[in-house]
Parts: sequence; structure tokens; C-alpha cells
Amino acid sequence: MDHASPDCDPAMMRVWTEAHQIAFARATGDVNPMHMDAWVARRTLAGERVVHGVHAALWALETCAALHPLKQLATLQMRFERFVLVGDRTAVTIHEAGAQQMRLSLSVDGVRALTIQAAFAAERPPAKPVEAAQAAIPAEPIVVDPAAISGLAGAFRLPNPEAVVALAPRLAQAIGPNRVAALGGLSTLIGMFVPGLHSILSKIDATLTGQADGSSLSYAVKRFQPMLQSVTLEAEGPGLAARVEGFVRPRPVEQETLRDLAALVQPAVFSDVSALIVGGSRGLGATTAKLIAAGGGAVCITYASGADEAEAVAQEIRDGGGRCQVIQYDAARPVAEQLGSLEIAPTQLYHFATPRIFRQKRALLEPACLEEMMRIYNYAFYELSLFCLGRGNSLAAFYPSTTAIDEAPRDTLEYVMAKTAGETLAATMARTIPNLTTVIERLPRVRTDQTATIFPVPAAAPSALMLPIIRRMSSLT
Repeated sequence: MDHASPDCDPAMMRVWTEAHQIAFARATGDVNPMHMDAWVARRTLAGERVVHGVHAALWALETCAALHPLKQLATLQMRFERFVLVGDRTAVTIHEAGAQQMRLSLSVDGVRALTIQAAFAAERPPAKPVEAAQAAIPAEPIVVDPAAISGLAGAFRLPNPEAVVALAPRLAQAIGPNRVAALGGLSTLIGMFVPGLHSILSKIDATLTGQADGSSLSYAVKRFQPMLQSVTLEAEGPGLAARVEGFVRPRPVEQETLRDLAALVQPAVFSDVSALIVGGSRGLGATTAKLIAAGGGAVCITYASGADEAEAVAQEIRDGGGRCQVIQYDAARPVAEQLGSLEIAPTQLYHFATPRIFRQKRALLEPACLEEMMRIYNYAFYELSLFCLGRGNSLAAFYPSTTAIDEAPRDTLEYVMAKTAGETLAATMARTIPNLTTVIERLPRVRTDQTATIFPVPAAAPSALMLPIIRRMSSLT
């Protein structure tokens, strides 16, 4: 039975903000762009900026320190189960709190993201000596080649603990400021040193030791598993010995260049095509835009966020002699008011708009999530098709479905339901709306940022999938 309910104590809740990110980064030196740079974070597994896992853990312990004595805290087992994103509303629940141990969790909208198991003891084991480190925390995360991870070791100077203490003053009073600084340094270790730039924190098992002097944290890689991309380190700091586990997260997928794609098509093969490509700033959309432009067609790409990415795609096309317009478009909003500046009369429509597919869910079916998916994958496709038809004589519209329909994974039920309905919608539209043809294709996993996973999974190149579809679309118009 839970000893504390977040529903009745606002102090057990927090909405994570930009200010929280900045404060922790300044206090620890962990400025990994997965936490600090929205553009970079967009191309990671999370898709958005992630709250530092150690920051979330320190805040959870800080809230508990107001309710339960932590002076005899001896060990901490932290399990980082899901990403907490900037803007998320989190709540701490204390499931057990006794003289010998405490168990608590941090959740996002009822979905557990972090668990902490704490044990208490009257005495702490002696600390291993840590020599004063000369290395400073780098200004940017180190890029570590996975082939070189095994055997890495080193040490770095921890920042002045005052800034970290300001984030968790009650915890610092209970266990000492240097120990809190050392815990913060574990985030710096993973995010800035090993694995560094391309990293995800998974677990921390920490033992609070008897000696809390010093200002350095030493580390050594104890195991690296290439097949799992997992790394285990041991670290020693002031009043702390820890075993830290993390993953080497996949690097951003390099998009196929216009030069490479131009070699696949004849210069004028798509010269009669005018294509509106929704979601054309990256992934399948960007590849589609480049292929059509390389074949002499005119394109307009849209983006919901990431204007710089969209402009970069457009500029690459223009530099290659192609035609490309860019418009910001949100599939959750009405079409006409957003696409009024469209310069072309589309003969083809490609609908790659997508919300975040993999989510933290509380139940098998979440109606709000399903409604969002239906709006983007169905209502928007219908409205866009009618809008494009109003601009020209005929239209071929591509509806990208998914082979996940055959697999029906539990965690993406709403996505599969919306795509299944979309197939029915697109087929019915083609039968009933004059001058409209639709192409529906269940696509396999494609090699894009949106489909990247920690563990290697076979994925097709976007051009290999899209070029036959573009040719088929062009034969219909």
C-alpha cells in the first residue's frame, strides 16, 4: 500500500521546464544535446528533449527527504525505465518507507518512468581513494567510437557542489553536498564522457561510502556488449561508489542526398509532376521530394516543426536546379487556412504527417491518443485530398500504411487502428470522389530517425521503397 499519494500533495508533483534543464546542466556540466537542443533531440529515439534522468531521481529523493529521514541512506538502486520529456507532468509515489528500506517511483501521467529502491544502514563502508583529477568536463560531449569503448577509464573534476545542492537542499543536508554532487556527476559521466554524445542512461546502483571528501569522479568501463550496445561502468567519487549502465543510442540517420538520388532517375521523368509532400522535411518525405525534383518535378514540402530541416531540404533541391516551396503545416489544424500560399496545383499528394507513435500509455486503449491519430491519419488526409482537387483537375494521393497492422503490437494499438481506418477511407475516396485515385501501400520498417531502435533491426532505405511508388503515382496522373 502506498504511504503517500501525489494526488493530495502538490509538493510531490512537477512539470519539467526549460529552467529545470538549464539549472541541472549548469550544475553538472551535462549539456548533452539530447537534453538541451530541440533540433538534435528531435532526431533521437525520444523525439523531443529529455529530462536528465539523474535530475529526475534527485528531485524524487528531495521530495521524499521532506517526509522521511534520509541521513542513514546507504544504497540506491535507480532504474530509468522511460523517457521523461520537457513539459511532462511527473508525480512521485512512495510505495514503502521503513527503517531499513524505501521504495518509490516517478510516473508521467500514471506511467512509471523511474523506480528507486533505497536501503538504510547505521554505518557506511570505507571509500576507495580517488586521486584529484586534472581533466575538466568538456564543453561538448565526447564522440566515442563503440569499437573503442571497452577498457576506457579516466577521471574528471566535479563542478562546485553549490549549484547541485540548490536543486536538492534537503537531500544534501541529509547525505552531504559532495555526495549529491557525485550523484550529479554520474549524469555527466554518461552524457559527456562514456558513451558520451550518443548515450542513454539505464541503471545506477550506488553505495554511499564513509568518506565524502574530494572533488573528482573516476570511472572505468567494465563491460561493453556490442550486440546490445550496452555499457557498464564503475565509478568512484566523494562518498560514493557506483555501478552505472547505459546504452549507445543510434546515431541520427543520414538522409540520402539529392546527388545520390539523382543517379536513380532520368532527368525529366517526373517533369509533369507537381507534388505536395506533407511531412517533407525528413525521412520518407524528404526522399520523395528529392526524387521527384531530381526527375524534373515541382514540389512543395510541409513541416510541423523543424523549419531549419525543411529549408535545408528545399535549398538542396534548389541548388540542384529543382523547384521547391516550403510551408508550415499542422495536420491537427484546418487545411485551407494554412496552405493558402501554395504555389503549385498538385497532381500528386504524399501524406507523411505523423505524431509520435511510441508513447507512454496507461491503458491498452487511450481514446485521446486514438482521436489524435485519427485526426492526422484520416481527417487530414481527406481534407488535403479535397483541397488539392480544388486546385487542379485530378489528383493521385498516396496513403502510407504500415505492416504493423499485421503484427498489431499492443503499445501502438491506436496507431494501428487509425492506419487500418485510413486504408478503408483512402479506398472509399477513390471509388466515390471523381478525378481522385489513391495508392495505398503497407510499408515495412524504413531506415529513418523515427524508426531507429537501440538494438539493430533490419530497415529498408527510403529510396528503395518510394521510387516504385512515385513511378506508379505518375502513371496515374
